[in-house]
Amino acid sequence: MDTYRCMMCGHIYDPAKGEPKAFQTILCNFEHMDDYQCKPGAEMSVKAGTSFSALPGDWKCPTCGHPKSYYQKVVPDTLASMRTVSY
Repeated sequence: MDTYRCMMCGHIYDPAKGEPKAFQTILCNFEHMDDYQCKPGAEMSVKAGTSFSALPGDWKCPTCGHPKSYYQKVVPDTLASMRTVSY
């Protein structure tokens, strides 16, 4: 399965591992928690084996909170070993 990287913070989403934690905003107004999406314990974890395309549209980076659209597929650098200089 392909991995994806958040272009804002560098978080890697690996479908083989899933995502045990969800983004939780630190700017919660506890007097109006029902009006906002900052309910403690309302985390949306992702089970292992869930492909990136199967993630919900409102899924956010668990590290920085940016939307799914900020992720790009990680392309392996196959020439890295050829550029390495050995002495």
